[in-house]
Amino acid sequence: MELVAKTLYGFEEVLKEELVALGAKDVKVGNRVVTFSGDMKLLYTANLWLRTAISILLPIKQFRFADEKDLYRKFSKINFSEIMEVTDTFAAKGAVNSKLFNHSGYPMLVLKDAIADHFRAKCGERPSVDLLKPSILFDVHIDAHVCTVSLNSSGAPLYHRGYRKKTGEAPLNEVVAAGLLLLSGWDAKSNFVDVCCGSGTLPIEAALMANGIPPNIARKAYGFQNWKNYEEETWEAVYKAAPNQPKRDLEFKIIGSDTDGDVILRARENIKALPLGKTISFEIKDFRDQEAPEGKGILISNPPYGERLQVEEIDELYRDLGNFFKNKMQGYDCWVISSNFDALKKIELKPSKKVQVFNGSLSCDYRKFEIFSGSLVEHKYGADRNTRREPKRNKKD
Repeated sequence: MELVAKTLYGFEEVLKEELVALGAKDVKVGNRVVTFSGDMKLLYTANLWLRTAISILLPIKQFRFADEKDLYRKFSKINFSEIMEVTDTFAAKGAVNSKLFNHSGYPMLVLKDAIADHFRAKCGERPSVDLLKPSILFDVHIDAHVCTVSLNSSGAPLYHRGYRKKTGEAPLNEVVAAGLLLLSGWDAKSNFVDVCCGSGTLPIEAALMANGIPPNIARKAYGFQNWKNYEEETWEAVYKAAPNQPKRDLEFKIIGSDTDGDVILRARENIKALPLGKTISFEIKDFRDQEAPEGKGILISNPPYGERLQVEEIDELYRDLGNFFKNKMQGYDCWVISSNFDALKKIELKPSKKVQVFNGSLSCDYRKFEIFSGSLVEHKYGADRNTRREPKRNKKD
């Protein structure tokens, strides 16, 4: 069956790689989505294991329509009794890109009317709408005159991992955090450092990867568990097969630090919901005082942007961050995500890579700074190479 994994802009390619690793077939990248083929077991597995997916959709109907009345007629041809019971609650969400509608939410209201009318005609009563925790969640996608109706198998977005109980003022979305890790190329076998860790999302996602534990191991509920064709035994087999214990000893370090003691306490509380043991070291420390763990690794930093958090002397903060990279993180790849492009210039290092991503509604640059040990010449040619040029010889010689 055809399935759709929704994601955030910039993470489509890494989501594709995740799906291929899970055994998905016919994997194709779109705008904020990746389509693929698989069975119900893969649908369950994708919900448990995908780190960069927001939701997994099962399309049930696609059609062309002429106008609003035609849209209702096409919705009415769907046999909703095969999908849900009148006792189920439901909601409809989605995205609309069509000049036919003045309000993007209108098609969802049309679908709700079609569902209500279907059950009223069949049962004499209609199911209730629940926008917060519906039993059945429909997804509507309209592009011009083409409509796709899907069932959202995830229910609540998959960045609701189930472990984050407390956050700071501007928490990093779990899907964004996992996407940044995968985009960085971190091998999950070397040191990871986050010097602006807040409530710990990046270190926690890194620890889950390093221990081979699925991101949604602590999550309790999914939309597909309310479907009429829910295969409980299949889901139980998928869940029980997933690792749920930390590896005994990691031969590298995962460190999260922040100057705010309160958010470090929140980070330590968040990790208690996960089977990670003592994998992460959370420290109350200014990054200027941080030392790089021995060996190779990466650093990912999500410093204040000056948008949601008011930070004094933001330029000085970014300048100090650049100096910290140069002086203390030699041999590391240092990544910074920020929507403050002027502040990013204050790092005063040339990025070797730039990727555009979104953190919430903010368009951000995700920049990689390779911090070499020794000079750039030594990095390119080796410390022992004699780079002196022989003098040109006269042809007569």
